[in-house]
Amino acid sequence: MSIFSGIKELFEPQSEDDLAAENPNFIVRPNRIKNILERFVESQVQVTIKTDDEEEHSSRILAVKRNGIVLDQLLSRTAHSNIINDLTLQIEAKYHSIPFNFKSKIVDNKVNNNSGYLISFPEKIYHPQKRDFFRLPLKETEQYKFIGSAQYSENTVTGYIYDISFGGLSIAVNSNVYVKKGDIIAPASLYLGKASERVDCDLTVCAVKKSTIEGFSRIGCQYLNLSSDNKKRIHQFINEEDRKRAKTSNEN
Repeated sequence: MSIFSGIKELFEPQSEDDLAAENPNFIVRPNRIKNILERFVESQVQVTIKTDDEEEHSSRILAVKRNGIVLDQLLSRTAHSNIINDLTLQIEAKYHSIPFNFKSKIVDNKVNNNSGYLISFPEKIYHPQKRDFFRLPLKETEQYKFIGSAQYSENTVTGYIYDISFGGLSIAVNSNVYVKKGDIIAPASLYLGKASERVDCDLTVCAVKKSTIEGFSRIGCQYLNLSSDNKKRIHQFINEEDRKRAKTSNEN
Protein backbone atom coordinates (compact mmCIF):
# COMPACT_ATOMS: atom_id res chain seq x y z
CA MET A 1 0.00 0.00 0.00
CA SER A 2 1.38 3.45 -0.90
CA ILE A 3 1.64 6.20 1.68
CA PHE A 4 -1.05 8.19 -0.17
CA SER A 5 -3.61 5.41 -0.32
CA GLY A 6 -3.37 4.84 3.42
CA ILE A 7 -2.80 8.33 4.70
CA LYS A 8 -6.45 9.37 5.14
CA GLU A 9 -7.22 6.37 7.30
CA LEU A 10 -3.98 6.80 9.15
CA PHE A 11 -4.88 10.32 10.21
CA GLU A 12 -8.41 9.92 11.45
CA PRO A 13 -8.71 12.41 14.34
CA GLN A 14 -7.40 11.03 17.62
CA SER A 15 -8.52 13.07 20.61
CA GLU A 16 -5.96 11.45 22.84
CA ASP A 17 -3.01 12.62 20.76
CA ASP A 18 -1.48 15.71 22.33
CA LEU A 19 0.74 17.56 19.87
CA ALA A 20 1.12 20.72 21.89
CA ALA A 21 1.30 21.86 25.47
CA GLU A 22 -1.72 21.72 27.75
CA ASN A 23 -4.36 24.18 26.61
CA PRO A 24 -5.17 26.99 29.06
CA ASN A 25 -8.63 27.18 27.41
CA PHE A 26 -8.51 30.93 26.84
CA ILE A 27 -7.43 33.19 23.98
CA VAL A 28 -6.24 36.43 25.51
CA ARG A 29 -3.91 38.07 23.00
CA PRO A 30 -5.75 40.84 21.10
CA ASN A 31 -4.31 39.87 17.71
CA ARG A 32 -5.47 36.24 18.12
CA ILE A 33 -8.92 37.37 19.28
CA LYS A 34 -9.21 39.61 16.21
CA ASN A 35 -8.01 36.81 13.92
CA ILE A 36 -10.60 34.34 15.25
CA LEU A 37 -13.43 36.87 14.90
CA GLU A 38 -12.40 37.66 11.32
CA ARG A 39 -12.59 33.94 10.52
CA PHE A 40 -16.12 33.91 11.90
CA VAL A 41 -17.01 36.66 9.41
CA GLU A 42 -15.38 34.92 6.45
CA SER A 43 -17.01 31.58 7.27
CA GLN A 44 -20.39 33.14 8.12
CA VAL A 45 -20.41 31.38 11.46
CA GLN A 46 -23.72 31.56 13.28
CA VAL A 47 -23.49 32.76 16.87
CA THR A 48 -25.89 32.43 19.79
CA ILE A 49 -26.51 35.49 21.94
CA LYS A 50 -27.50 34.78 25.53
CA THR A 51 -29.03 37.65 27.48
CA ASP A 52 -29.27 38.27 31.23
CA ASP A 53 -32.70 36.61 31.34
CA GLU A 54 -31.28 33.42 29.77
CA GLU A 55 -33.02 34.02 26.44
CA GLU A 56 -31.11 32.76 23.37
CA HIS A 57 -31.07 34.47 19.97
CA SER A 58 -29.29 33.56 16.73
CA SER A 59 -27.18 36.11 14.88
CA ARG A 60 -23.84 36.37 13.11
CA ILE A 61 -20.83 38.64 13.10
CA LEU A 62 -20.98 40.97 10.09
CA ALA A 63 -17.67 42.77 10.50
CA VAL A 64 -14.68 43.31 12.77
CA LYS A 65 -13.83 47.00 13.07
CA ARG A 66 -11.19 48.94 14.95
CA ASN A 67 -13.67 50.03 17.61
CA GLY A 68 -15.58 46.78 18.02
CA ILE A 69 -17.56 43.92 16.49
CA VAL A 70 -20.67 44.36 14.34
CA LEU A 71 -23.49 41.89 15.05
CA ASP A 72 -26.47 41.37 12.77
CA GLN A 73 -29.64 42.89 14.23
CA LEU A 74 -32.27 40.59 15.69
CA LEU A 75 -35.57 40.40 13.79
CA SER A 76 -37.83 40.21 16.84
CA ARG A 77 -38.70 43.61 18.30
CA THR A 78 -38.99 42.12 21.77
CA ALA A 79 -35.58 40.45 21.47
CA HIS A 80 -34.12 43.71 20.10
CA SER A 81 -35.48 45.67 23.07
CA ASN A 82 -34.16 43.11 25.54
CA ILE A 83 -30.70 42.91 24.05
CA ILE A 84 -30.06 46.67 23.95
CA ASN A 85 -31.01 46.94 27.64
CA ASP A 86 -28.73 44.13 28.82
CA LEU A 87 -25.48 45.06 30.50
CA THR A 88 -23.70 41.87 29.45
CA LEU A 89 -24.06 39.57 26.45
CA GLN A 90 -22.80 36.00 26.32
CA ILE A 91 -21.76 35.09 22.76
CA GLU A 92 -21.35 31.42 21.84
CA ALA A 93 -20.16 29.94 18.56
CA LYS A 94 -18.61 26.82 17.08
CA TYR A 95 -15.82 26.94 14.52
CA HIS A 96 -14.46 23.64 13.12
CA SER A 97 -16.51 21.93 15.88
CA ILE A 98 -14.59 23.81 18.60
CA PRO A 99 -16.60 26.03 21.00
CA PHE A 100 -15.68 29.71 21.22
CA ASN A 101 -17.49 31.67 23.95
CA PHE A 102 -17.01 35.21 25.20
CA LYS A 103 -18.70 38.08 27.03
CA SER A 104 -19.32 41.51 25.56
CA LYS A 105 -21.59 44.54 25.82
CA ILE A 106 -23.39 46.76 23.31
CA VAL A 107 -21.57 49.99 22.47
CA ASP A 108 -23.98 51.26 19.78
CA ASN A 109 -27.33 49.77 18.69
CA LYS A 110 -27.66 51.76 15.47
CA VAL A 111 -24.77 50.79 13.20
CA ASN A 112 -24.59 49.32 9.71
CA ASN A 113 -27.50 51.52 8.52
CA ASN A 114 -29.48 50.71 11.68
CA SER A 115 -29.31 46.97 10.92
CA GLY A 116 -26.67 45.93 13.42
CA TYR A 117 -25.16 46.30 16.88
CA LEU A 118 -21.63 47.40 17.68
CA ILE A 119 -20.34 45.35 20.62
CA SER A 120 -17.07 45.61 22.51
CA PHE A 121 -14.04 43.37 21.95
CA PRO A 122 -13.84 40.62 24.57
CA GLU A 123 -10.94 40.53 26.98
CA LYS A 124 -10.69 36.80 26.41
CA ILE A 125 -12.35 33.99 24.45
CA TYR A 126 -13.01 30.66 26.09
CA HIS A 127 -12.42 27.64 23.85
CA PRO A 128 -12.28 24.32 25.68
CA GLN A 129 -10.09 21.98 23.65
CA LYS A 130 -7.00 19.90 24.28
CA ARG A 131 -4.76 21.80 21.91
CA ASP A 132 -3.37 25.31 22.19
CA PHE A 133 -3.88 25.94 18.48
CA PHE A 134 -6.40 25.15 15.81
CA ARG A 135 -5.09 22.28 13.67
CA LEU A 136 -5.43 22.68 9.90
CA PRO A 137 -5.87 19.41 7.96
CA LEU A 138 -4.08 19.47 4.61
CA LYS A 139 -5.51 18.06 1.40
CA GLU A 140 -3.28 16.78 -1.41
CA THR A 141 -0.80 15.72 1.23
CA GLU A 142 1.85 14.72 -1.32
CA GLN A 143 2.55 18.43 -1.89
CA TYR A 144 3.65 18.93 1.71
CA LYS A 145 6.88 17.05 2.29
CA PHE A 146 8.97 16.67 5.41
CA ILE A 147 12.59 15.69 5.91
CA GLY A 148 14.68 15.68 9.07
CA SER A 149 17.30 13.86 11.10
CA ALA A 150 16.84 12.35 14.54
CA GLN A 151 19.33 14.03 16.84
CA TYR A 152 22.28 11.91 18.06
CA SER A 153 21.49 9.13 15.61
CA GLU A 154 21.83 8.30 11.94
CA ASN A 155 18.07 8.01 11.43
CA THR A 156 16.65 10.12 8.63
CA VAL A 157 12.97 10.91 8.99
CA THR A 158 11.05 11.59 5.79
CA GLY A 159 7.33 11.76 5.21
CA TYR A 160 4.37 13.99 4.44
CA ILE A 161 2.65 16.65 6.50
CA TYR A 162 -0.98 15.79 7.19
CA ASP A 163 -1.98 18.66 9.48
CA ILE A 164 -0.30 21.79 10.82
CA SER A 165 -0.92 24.42 13.48
CA PHE A 166 0.83 27.46 14.93
CA GLY A 167 2.35 25.15 17.55
CA GLY A 168 3.22 21.96 15.71
CA LEU A 169 2.33 19.41 13.03
CA SER A 170 1.53 15.76 12.30
CA ILE A 171 3.49 13.77 9.75
CA ALA A 172 3.05 10.36 8.14
CA VAL A 173 6.21 8.25 7.97
CA ASN A 174 7.10 4.66 7.18
CA SER A 175 6.93 2.61 10.37
CA ASN A 176 10.47 1.30 9.90
CA VAL A 177 11.73 4.76 10.91
CA TYR A 178 12.53 4.56 14.62
CA VAL A 179 11.61 7.62 16.67
CA LYS A 180 10.05 7.85 20.11
CA LYS A 181 8.32 10.43 22.27
CA GLY A 182 10.84 12.99 23.54
CA ASP A 183 13.23 12.64 20.59
CA ILE A 184 14.52 15.79 18.90
CA ILE A 185 14.42 16.01 15.11
CA ALA A 186 17.10 18.49 14.11
CA PRO A 187 17.56 19.85 11.58
CA ALA A 188 14.17 19.52 9.88
CA SER A 189 12.66 21.09 6.76
CA LEU A 190 8.97 21.52 5.96
CA TYR A 191 7.95 22.02 2.33
CA LEU A 192 4.64 23.86 2.22
CA GLY A 193 3.82 23.45 -1.45
CA LYS A 194 6.41 25.76 -3.00
CA ALA A 195 10.19 25.93 -2.89
CA SER A 196 9.91 29.46 -1.52
CA GLU A 197 7.77 28.17 1.34
CA ARG A 198 10.37 25.89 2.89
CA VAL A 199 10.53 26.23 6.65
CA ASP A 200 13.64 25.14 8.56
CA CYS A 201 13.32 24.36 12.24
CA ASP A 202 13.92 21.80 14.97
CA LEU A 203 11.12 19.63 16.35
CA THR A 204 10.43 17.66 19.48
CA VAL A 205 8.39 14.46 19.14
CA CYS A 206 5.27 14.64 21.34
CA ALA A 207 3.44 11.50 20.19
CA VAL A 208 4.06 8.41 18.07
CA LYS A 209 1.03 6.41 16.98
CA LYS A 210 1.38 3.14 15.13
CA SER A 211 -1.26 2.82 12.44
CA THR A 212 -3.56 -0.14 11.95
CA ILE A 213 -2.46 0.18 8.33
CA GLU A 214 0.68 -1.87 7.97
CA GLY A 215 3.79 0.15 7.24
CA PHE A 216 2.79 3.60 8.53
CA SER A 217 3.16 5.65 11.70
CA ARG A 218 1.78 8.98 12.79
CA ILE A 219 4.18 11.37 14.51
CA GLY A 220 3.05 14.51 16.32
CA CYS A 221 5.69 17.20 16.75
CA GLN A 222 6.07 20.59 18.37
CA TYR A 223 8.30 23.35 16.96
CA LEU A 224 11.64 24.17 18.54
CA ASN A 225 13.99 27.05 17.70
CA LEU A 226 11.59 28.58 15.21
CA SER A 227 12.92 31.87 13.83
CA SER A 228 10.60 34.86 13.50
CA ASP A 229 10.76 34.63 9.68
CA ASN A 230 9.81 30.94 9.64
CA LYS A 231 7.11 31.52 12.24
CA LYS A 232 5.67 34.22 9.98
CA ARG A 233 5.71 31.82 6.99
CA ILE A 234 3.80 29.16 8.95
CA HIS A 235 1.19 31.65 10.20
CA GLN A 236 0.71 33.07 6.71
CA PHE A 237 0.37 29.60 5.19
CA ILE A 238 -2.20 28.44 7.77
CA ASN A 239 -4.28 31.61 7.47
CA GLU A 240 -4.29 31.50 3.66
CA GLU A 241 -5.22 27.81 3.52
CA ASP A 242 -7.94 28.23 6.12
CA ARG A 243 -9.47 31.12 4.15
CA LYS A 244 -9.43 29.00 0.98
CA ARG A 245 -11.19 26.18 2.81
CA ALA A 246 -13.80 28.56 4.24
CA LYS A 247 -14.45 30.02 0.79
CA THR A 248 -14.83 26.57 -0.76
CA SER A 249 -17.20 25.53 2.03
CA ASN A 250 -19.38 28.60 1.48
CA GLU A 251 -19.51 28.03 -2.29
CA ASN A 252 -20.74 24.47 -1.73
